[in-house]
Amino acid sequence: MKWLDRLLNSATDDTVPAVIGDPALVREVESVLAELRPMFRADAGDIELVSIADGYVHVRLAGACKTCHASDQTLFAALEPRLRERCAWVRGLRAG
Repeated sequence: MKWLDRLLNSATDDTVPAVIGDPALVREVESVLAELRPMFRADAGDIELVSIADGYVHVRLAGACKTCHASDQTLFAALEPRLRERCAWVRGLRAG
């Protein structure tokens, strides 16, 4: 395969990388994200779970949420409290 074909094919690859972390914890967090995801998508954005490590949930903002001036407020005033409420093991939220 030529380099250009690989480049073009990878640009259309819609596979989502696997989340790093304990599968049971990932399911718990994904459940919370599923509840809040419509809020993100209503403003042409989204949120992706990247990993869970040492009690910290790592997420990545996508779409319009990446550049939104209110994203910190949304993450740390809406998402993090909900995660702590539903998942007693959560120590914090990290975005990047």
